[in-house]
Amino acid sequence: MSVPSLNLLVFRDGKRLASGRSLTDALARNIQLLHGPFQPARTLAALLLAGELESALADRFTDFQRFGTITDSVADALVGSLAIPDPNSLLAVLDAFDIPENLSLSVPEGFAYYALHPLAFADVLDDVQVTSSRAAVVGIRTIGASLSAVTAAALRQRGLPAKRITVRPTGHPYNRRCEFPQQEMEFVKKEIGAGSNFLVVDEGPGLSGSSFLSVAEALVQAGVSRDSIILICSHPPQLDRLCAENAAQRAQQFRWIPVPQEVRRPHEAQSWIGGGEWRRYLLPHESLWPESWLNFERLKYLSASGAEPRFYKFLGFGHYGTEVFDREARLAASGFAVPPRIENEGFGSYPCVQGRPMSAADTSESVLARLAAYCACRLHDFAADSAELTALQQMAEHNLQQLRFDVPVNLQLDRAVIADGRMQPHEWLLSATGQMLKTDSGSHGDDHFFPGPVDIAWDLAGAIVEWRMSPAAAKTFLEIYRRASGDDAEKRIADYITAYTVFRCAYCLMAANAMQGTPEELRLQQTAEAVYRAGLMKASPKFFPITAITRDHPMVIMAKAPDRVG
Repeated sequence: MSVPSLNLLVFRDGKRLASGRSLTDALARNIQLLHGPFQPARTLAALLLAGELESALADRFTDFQRFGTITDSVADALVGSLAIPDPNSLLAVLDAFDIPENLSLSVPEGFAYYALHPLAFADVLDDVQVTSSRAAVVGIRTIGASLSAVTAAALRQRGLPAKRITVRPTGHPYNRRCEFPQQEMEFVKKEIGAGSNFLVVDEGPGLSGSSFLSVAEALVQAGVSRDSIILICSHPPQLDRLCAENAAQRAQQFRWIPVPQEVRRPHEAQSWIGGGEWRRYLLPHESLWPESWLNFERLKYLSASGAEPRFYKFLGFGHYGTEVFDREARLAASGFAVPPRIENEGFGSYPCVQGRPMSAADTSESVLARLAAYCACRLHDFAADSAELTALQQMAEHNLQQLRFDVPVNLQLDRAVIADGRMQPHEWLLSATGQMLKTDSGSHGDDHFFPGPVDIAWDLAGAIVEWRMSPAAAKTFLEIYRRASGDDAEKRIADYITAYTVFRCAYCLMAANAMQGTPEELRLQQTAEAVYRAGLMKASPKFFPITAITRDHPMVIMAKAPDRVG
């Protein structure tokens, strides 16, 4: 039997609607705080807000360039370790804009998830040989708004005149296209005439490399010589593995320079336990290790030996990290987690707990009660203003079809929350005193994977599936939850179990494909088959088996995908 090529959906769009007034007020508050001694964390937070607003306005309007003076001024302050001399002048620029009430925002993933510090794009210039007396910087939105401002500021600090624009490539993540609007084209032509070098800056390249390539090729089409183009990226590119059409051949025609890979982190965060290494510290045998898509794990460290034992995790820069920290602090106050402590460089830290990760073998009525109380707490404390079920419904239907399961699914939205998203037993610690504590509780429900804001039934379903609850145990669990929350989820839970299970099956299969040739590949495949596919088979009246994915028949990421794909 031939193996089909699978298109599986696990990444959500990531765009969100936000209040323009709320964003403007937040940026204004940050700018007001920048008068006086240099404050690196506050300046960075202001830069991220300014870049986010600039990018949203650029996506919507053609006459937005004056707003970039705010981003540029904050970038100058960050690069030069300076206070902003006159915050009121920036506030006047901000007040002059008629910011729409609703703006569509895309999360800059490097800032929110991967500890990509904007100053890395200043540090890299020590390795960039600019052959001209001036430079033009092209940032790829969203994250390129902030990164281009920092790059241009660092060039100016080095005595090289530099100006910038930003662009938004469009199209399929594997086949981006870039066209310069009129004002941006005029900028490019002017800089060509001045003999500028062109520096294209962005996170990535992603799996395809097509965002970078589309901008570089658009510059060539506009008349820029290839030798004058430098692509500054967040990690060393593997050009022969990029999957855009003829990507390797196209990419080799340009000069790529990655930023320094050393992570800015708290001084006390010394021992690396990210990329799945934490399992080596907490679980005695590799046979007990849970599966992990290692590339998407948050950065994790332990404190240096001799210091107070603490666990360090990257939460996110600026307001991205603040949101995660606040969720975890609220859960700690409710007794479900250890209290976090805010650290510098976007990290939080936690006291190390004497205990062990739990397993499905620990399931008991007291465990069910704790899980139910936790879901009730999230329902109360993390209610979402809204949730969009259309994309989640489409994800479930599409993945079921791709994996050849004939299972109906009809998701209903009753109680929208920011879900936990990781209800697996190993995400819970059983302390030496018998306390059941949730780890990693602040970020996964609102990252670039599904579900995003969703009905609390997603976490209820996750608990039922991951703790391998029998029908009787699941009924008891839902009843305890109903008494604790007042929410009867029984009528909608079956569809959420289906949606959750097919999402996790697709996630593990895609992760296995991405981790080919490593021990993690087998671990992910086994979990996909033994846990999630087996669960779907029980629910499917018609099941058409397919063989395992092989290198000759890879999966490809389809449609909605993070910036790391493009």
